[in-house]
Amino acid sequence: MRRLEKQQFENSPEQLLPQLQQVDEALLNRKITFSLPENIRFAAIKMAYFNSNGEGEKGLLLADSLQNIPEYKTLPEEAWASIYFQKGDIYLYQEKMLESSRNYARAIQLYELQAKPNFSELALCHNNLGYVQDILGFQNRSKQSYYRAFEIWKTSHLDEFSNISTVLNNLIFAEIEYGNYTAAEELLAFFQRYVTETKKSFGLSEIEELDLEMKLLLNFSRFYGATKNDRQLDRILIQAEAIIRHAPRDFFEEQWGVMAAIYEEAGFLQKEMKNFQAAVGYYERMKSLPLSGFFQMKYLANQAIVYYDAGENQKSLDYAQKSLSLLERYGFGGSSGFSLQVLQADLLNRLGEEGKSMEMLEKMLSDLLQKPIKRNGIAELTYSDFKQLNNERYLTILIKSGQILMRMGKKNSNLQDLSSSLNLFQVAGEMFQEYYLKGSYTQSLEEINKQIQEGIFSLWNVNGLLTSEKKIRLLELVERNDSQQGWKKFLSKNEEFLGSTSEFLKELNLKTIELNQGQLSQGREKSLREELHQIEKRIQEEEAYRFYNRPFDILSFQRDLPPNLSVLKYLVTEKQIFALLIHQNDLQVYSLAPVEMVNSWVEEFRNSMVRLDDSYRSPAATLYRLLVSPFAESLREEIYILPDDRLHGIPFEALIDEKGDFLVQNHFMSYQQSFREMAYESPKNDRFGADFLVAFAPDYQGTGYQAIKNNLEEVVNLTGLVDGKAMIGQHANKTAFINSLTDYQIHHLAMHAEQNPVNYEESALIFSGGDKLLLRDLYQVNFPSELVVLSACQTGMGKLMPGEGLMSLSKALNLAGVKSTVFSLWAIPDKETAEVMLNFYRGIKAGKPKHLALIHAKRQFIQENPLKNHPLFWSGFVLNGKTDPLSSSWWSKEAKFAMVFGCLGLVLGWIIFLRKSRKRPGSL
Repeated sequence: MRRLEKQQFENSPEQLLPQLQQVDEALLNRKITFSLPENIRFAAIKMAYFNSNGEGEKGLLLADSLQNIPEYKTLPEEAWASIYFQKGDIYLYQEKMLESSRNYARAIQLYELQAKPNFSELALCHNNLGYVQDILGFQNRSKQSYYRAFEIWKTSHLDEFSNISTVLNNLIFAEIEYGNYTAAEELLAFFQRYVTETKKSFGLSEIEELDLEMKLLLNFSRFYGATKNDRQLDRILIQAEAIIRHAPRDFFEEQWGVMAAIYEEAGFLQKEMKNFQAAVGYYERMKSLPLSGFFQMKYLANQAIVYYDAGENQKSLDYAQKSLSLLERYGFGGSSGFSLQVLQADLLNRLGEEGKSMEMLEKMLSDLLQKPIKRNGIAELTYSDFKQLNNERYLTILIKSGQILMRMGKKNSNLQDLSSSLNLFQVAGEMFQEYYLKGSYTQSLEEINKQIQEGIFSLWNVNGLLTSEKKIRLLELVERNDSQQGWKKFLSKNEEFLGSTSEFLKELNLKTIELNQGQLSQGREKSLREELHQIEKRIQEEEAYRFYNRPFDILSFQRDLPPNLSVLKYLVTEKQIFALLIHQNDLQVYSLAPVEMVNSWVEEFRNSMVRLDDSYRSPAATLYRLLVSPFAESLREEIYILPDDRLHGIPFEALIDEKGDFLVQNHFMSYQQSFREMAYESPKNDRFGADFLVAFAPDYQGTGYQAIKNNLEEVVNLTGLVDGKAMIGQHANKTAFINSLTDYQIHHLAMHAEQNPVNYEESALIFSGGDKLLLRDLYQVNFPSELVVLSACQTGMGKLMPGEGLMSLSKALNLAGVKSTVFSLWAIPDKETAEVMLNFYRGIKAGKPKHLALIHAKRQFIQENPLKNHPLFWSGFVLNGKTDPLSSSWWSKEAKFAMVFGCLGLVLGWIIFLRKSRKRPGSL
């Protein structure tokens, strides 16, 4: 039986059939006998044969017939593991992914109950489940399944070369797509060691050795392509070419596809680096291979895209037409054909052939929706027309179509085309929202969301296009998508730490997909909807879910704003930066400047922080002109700023207006993450009688962390000023911090913070002895602090990158219950830090709102230190979150207890008085 089980994976159906027939005959003639468990295993092998021969239904019928035989029902449930495994395979082949995932999951449960499971099958089950989970959009779970398969094969079955190389390929691809290059590099290093050791220790054939080497090189090419290391990618390519050149003919005929994929990686990287001629050269080398029809189509499409990006529209059009012709000849169809059609429409438009461009667009939409679509009907399309086409490729097709119509409409002042363009962007936004419900966060989806936003806001101020009601609906759509994206990003980094909530989320997603697939009986649909309702009720108890997904009404939000407050939200889209300016009775959108231009000035501003001269003034004034000047006259005295992307890296109060003043000198400002955060009230507020402040100044002696100069002095001075408690040296440890979470209104942390550039949720606060408190750990605690201040730590972004790191720190604290956070955008000299902080706390102690206290402290520093008005010294500290004054900040714990007992005394006195004054029955 063991030999037959192994042969089912190694032999073709034609080779396996005679062996199965031989066993069947022996069983029939009673030459051999099987126990009931052995019969089940033999049935599983038959199911594998049926599936590989395209007869999966026969396999399912065989499984059902066995499960209905009474004597088999007496077997322990783990005996059926291999049957569920094969059912998972059959459903996978039939593309019934939900059923496949359920059967694989059940098989895994049963294998793990067995005393001596078939570890090879268990590993394969995990690997295949990972593949199905990826297709279903559960990328996190997919990666976990791949890792489980990898650990089993690595531990018990190092001789299964094909399986190990396959799961490593899956894992490396998953880590690269996620952006976790450190993990991908570690896996590549293992893969490289594995290939070397396997060639030494096992008697591999030449073909097996070369196969492993080519798979390794393919993964290295993906890694170097993703990390934009063109030199290393060239080295890999040369090695692969050498293998192909000297390999046996049979091997070349099998492996040219791997070589073509490596050429594609090299070409794509050069295109991204705008080395267009180099990209063309790599694709021409790809052409020299004996390409199949599909790869010929890919070669032509790749060249079309290179020339498109290079601005050589006619060459791009020639290649696109040839690619589409091949696609139609070979009948590949699908989204690739529609993508090429929309590319042609775009190119024809760029070449001035608007009529042909419009015809191509109409044809593409008609073919896509399988009904006639004319130019004047595009504005009437709704998301329901596209509901069955919900994936990334079709999202891109809609966006590209909208961009073509917008270009036509703006050129010809054609309101109908502009209306059609806006409608396609809106449909794309609705599609994006539903698509994200079944998928995980990816960088590509974030880019798609930016493209949708850019399309909508580029048309915002076109006269006659948008009513006030339509603007509100579009804003709420954009806000929902941003919120959904935030939730998915949170899940992508923290799902494994959410406990039982994670399992509920899995069930929610699976049942939602089943419901959307249709073809359900009325009873099953009703049952599914009730199950979904119950699951959603449970998930809504999760704090992070409430943070991202509670209902939000933009009009109510606007009405609740104070009249002296401006809310300024920046939106960094694919190419353009927009600003959304909201007041109590007004809402405006401004198109500001190209992203690349602003990013270069942001970098210049941050670079100027290391030079103690006037070089900061030019970028500070330019950024003011680009980002603030267009609406400066409309700004109120107080401003809440919601930055985006690299704008998180600048303190807006240091920007310089036309008069030469810092913005801080005329406005009070603070920072927020989102509209929802502004309206968010954490239920984690279990605190009574909290003292005012506790400050931590760790000792890093004997660790790899540099001592923070003057942090002990800062903490002693601060706690002396405000009558707080100082945790110094070894007393400033993680245990003391956790024990303090509910006992103080303010936590002042004069310590290091460590940022993880791959997963910001794994960034950490560093306590004495180098002990780390990861940010993700904060999601599960009750931390009802009014304010957390990170004063001396290296919270600055260092290398310029989007501001997710600092925002994640603030968000983690916020979800734990913290109302506000103050952190630094760069390292600030210790003496100046202490001066700004002490003045800030004086304002807090006096009952000022937090943002006013910080701004006054900055103004005071500038006024009292005219020779140190360089933004390096005072502008780096920013406040994120609630700005209200500390609740009862002037009360000590003793005062609160005194007041409580005083009130109780008054109540008791009043009761005694009433009793004495009440008339007795019968008295006068």
